[in-house]
Amino acid sequence: MKKLLITILPIIVIFNSALSQINWTKHTIDRSFIGAWCPFGIDLDHDNDIDILGSAYTGNELAWWENDGNQNFTKHIFAAGNDGALAIRAIDLDRDGDIDILSVAHWLETISWWENDGEQNFIEHIIEQDYYGSHYIFAIDMDSDKDLDVLGTSTLGGDVTWWENNGEQVFTKHIIEDSSYGSRCITAADIDGDDDIDVFTAAEFGDKLSWWENTGDQEFVQHDIEDNYPAFWVEVLDMDSDGDLDILGCSNLSPDGDLSWWENDGYQNFVKRTIDINSDGSQAIYSADLDSDGDIDVLVASRFTDMLAWWENDGDQNFVKHTIEDSYNYASGVFAIDIDLDGDIDVLATSYGANDISWWENDLVTEISDSENIPLSSFALSRNYPNPFNATTVIRYNLPEESNVTIRIFDILGRRVETLVEGEKQAGHHQVIWDADGVSSGVYFYKIQAGDFTETKRMVFLR
Repeated sequence: MKKLLITILPIIVIFNSALSQINWTKHTIDRSFIGAWCPFGIDLDHDNDIDILGSAYTGNELAWWENDGNQNFTKHIFAAGNDGALAIRAIDLDRDGDIDILSVAHWLETISWWENDGEQNFIEHIIEQDYYGSHYIFAIDMDSDKDLDVLGTSTLGGDVTWWENNGEQVFTKHIIEDSSYGSRCITAADIDGDDDIDVFTAAEFGDKLSWWENTGDQEFVQHDIEDNYPAFWVEVLDMDSDGDLDILGCSNLSPDGDLSWWENDGYQNFVKRTIDINSDGSQAIYSADLDSDGDIDVLVASRFTDMLAWWENDGDQNFVKHTIEDSYNYASGVFAIDIDLDGDIDVLATSYGANDISWWENDLVTEISDSENIPLSSFALSRNYPNPFNATTVIRYNLPEESNVTIRIFDILGRRVETLVEGEKQAGHHQVIWDADGVSSGVYFYKIQAGDFTETKRMVFLR
């Protein structure tokens, strides 16, 4: 295991807007990560801070940077010679309590998972070899048997595939589609509310943004969300907080690039809502509430204009663009997580051209709302505290009148995790504690409905 101590170099960048102000402070993690491609953040070593993972496409490396708790990072290379390293993700694939890693090697044509022995030594297990033009991966329990399966795409082979986990991490390949050429990105969620997992793909050469309806036995029916659209990325989220899942996507082959979301009417009929028709060759996107105002903003890494930017959601899905970095050579990947655990969401990104992986500290001043200061004339849902949290967090809410109240917790895929409150509550200030014991680390949403009042907020659970 190779180790290298990285010195943090801060650069302060300030962008103002009429809607909000975030001061971004850039911290360089590594300037010699050759062909840096995909970033990811997670507490890999279970020491209650956020570590960084990355793939290097031309350097053929997979690495993680250990956080000492003060955002000083030590580099650990766990795979060299991983030719064409592209996507990297982290999840406890074997359910043994530590975090494993999933990766794609484009030129080796492999999909692999790296077993963590509990001491962050990683053993490679190849899920698929000779997967022509392998590009992206995603892990989810596709068949509801309580183990994690793996989804993947092949840009050159045109395959959309899932590998069934037998519970012992022996995988059986199932092809969903074999002619989805240029498939770049894949994700999954239960979009139609029928308790099985559907699949979503972005096919650049096939000019399609699609979803694949799971009929219940992992048989899939294709539905096109947008045709004649050289899609590069896809995410599934409830953009408008109306209780159904919408689609977020981008194209970087149209003349100026396109960044859009598709509104779901609740019956999987989608209406395209353009965020920006000049998103400058969007390479990767990520959704997060960057300004802590309770709605979803959009981050973009743009390879053609070397730009890292975010589009601020005003709450009614009108978006204003803010530049974070305008000279980030061939911005190749972007991720969002609270790296310094100060309660707001920071940005992690990679630059293929500059061989760089860096994070931008979010200096938005946020204070936890005190429900005692909210007038009883209004409904309100306060930000949970603490956030991020370990084990328990407090959710406060305000009722101006007696109301029938429900407060539910949802995971990032929109699946209900727990109901905290359900029933009649008197007017006044209330609070409820969520004990997250038994759920995985990650992003969760809490949603209140009280009469006609509905609001959703985001929180981060770290073990």
